[in-house]
Amino acid sequence: MEIKVINQRKFQLLEHNKVILELEYGKWWSNNAEFRYLGKQFEIKAKGFWQNNFIITSNHREIGNIKLNWKQDAVISLKSKEKPYQLEQETIWHSKFVVKSDENDILRIHAKSNWKKFHPDFLLHIENNKKNEDLSLLIAISTFLINNRLKAAAAAGA
Repeated sequence: MEIKVINQRKFQLLEHNKVILELEYGKWWSNNAEFRYLGKQFEIKAKGFWQNNFIITSNHREIGNIKLNWKQDAVISLKSKEKPYQLEQETIWHSKFVVKSDENDILRIHAKSNWKKFHPDFLLHIENNKKNEDLSLLIAISTFLINNRLKAAAAAGA
């Protein structure tokens, strides 16, 4: 699998060079995103003013939520799973992230700077070969969270 960055608001998840989902932000200033996967419409929407909690919906039904802590590490809770996933920053430079479940690494994403395009390339590494039915959904949610984090860091540095 591979994450293709079209622009700062549009991302594609490719498997064998075929698009399996496309994550898109509606407006340039919005922190809300939507994507289609397996014939379902998914949305990730901020909950509240501070935007440290998000709701994940599928066909307008809540299927999970995301909570950010003060370090911007995320806890991703899906109603279909007993235990939550964690998205944590691996390095201090805001570029390497890991998604874990019960301290087991599931996937790693490296947001590699690309100065020619003004947005990073996302390099994806799946940690184990076990088929996880939520893997594509986790990749989309993680891409959303990492992109929001990079946008916030860029705005703070401006």
